[in-house]
Amino acid sequence: MKDKKNIVYLIIAIILFIGTLAFCLKVYFFDNDNNKKEDNIEISEVSKTKDIDNISYKDIVFYRADGSEVKLSDYQNSPIVLLFFDKTSEDSIEELNRVENMYNNYKDKINFFMINCAQEVDEELQSKYTLEIFYDFYKGATRNYNISEFPSIIYINKENVVFNAKSGLTTTDALEANLDILSDNI
Repeated sequence: MKDKKNIVYLIIAIILFIGTLAFCLKVYFFDNDNNKKEDNIEISEVSKTKDIDNISYKDIVFYRADGSEVKLSDYQNSPIVLLFFDKTSEDSIEELNRVENMYNNYKDKINFFMINCAQEVDEELQSKYTLEIFYDFYKGATRNYNISEFPSIIYINKENVVFNAKSGLTTTDALEANLDILSDNI
């Protein structure tokens, strides 16, 4: 009788042990799967950009809202950010907002040119931003820099060398890192 009682206790202990182990493994793997999903979100956010290949400094002409020409060569020997965007693209507007949020920290060190690739002036868009919006009415700037996706951002240092050029949506950290590099080149 005593042996039967010990066997019952042993079976109950084994069942409790297996149940506890199963619960712990479930919690462990469930939490790790959630962490992996969060990590993938960050990775996919970073991977939304791709390099724009074979790009070098070119003098381009783009336009102010009043139709006056702006030549990039007038800003030689100073750091430049060119953001080519399409106002109908959500990613473009998000990128424009990111640049706008950092503009005040860098405006005295870097020339910012936010180039709307639309063929008409958008006064409403301009009124939303501190940054001046420029236009590529005849698509010459877009063609010269091989821009095929929006947004595309090009960083040019004071030596007139393109040191980074990306298409797609960047992260705030990547944008800030590139602006820090440009501002240190003064």
